[in-house]
Amino acid sequence: MINAAIRVFSKHGVDGAKMEYIAKEAGIGKGTIYEYFASKERLFEEMLKFSMEEFRLGLKEAMDQGKTITDKLLNCSHYNAEFLIDHMDIVQIAMQINLLSEELRVHFLAGQEAIRGHYDLMVKAAQAQGELRADLDDELATFCIMGTLDEFCKQRVFVDQRPLAEIDHQGIVDVVMKGLK
Repeated sequence: MINAAIRVFSKHGVDGAKMEYIAKEAGIGKGTIYEYFASKERLFEEMLKFSMEEFRLGLKEAMDQGKTITDKLLNCSHYNAEFLIDHMDIVQIAMQINLLSEELRVHFLAGQEAIRGHYDLMVKAAQAQGELRADLDDELATFCIMGTLDEFCKQRVFVDQRPLAEIDHQGIVDVVMKGLK
């Protein structure tokens, strides 16, 4: 149901999506959806939660596949851009919605905190292995990395609308690792 909802919300937007469209896309009856979700808005919120968790898990996996911090950052940059491209419609819809429930705001904050935790552990491990300087403020480094990768990928995917192959992931990782000087 969630994947069917993603496809329908992407095609029709929040206002244009109807539960019967989602049911048809999922190959189930409309009543079945209401057994799990009280409203279209509730289904939309669950879809956003699902997408956030999918991003968090995929990002962690991308980090884990790298051996060095440079490899991990490169993997994160690639994953971030790929996720944005694959979920572009949903991300754009979610960014336009001003009134999210308190539950969803709390969920997103918890998801962001979990993602920050992944980056923080990566930074601390790199410090322990001598890949990053020992006197580096790990919290500041974590926020710099997260913000830089996130904004860079959003700019390239949403604003510039570059194909994935044209995004300079190595360039952004070099800036992060070498600094501006």
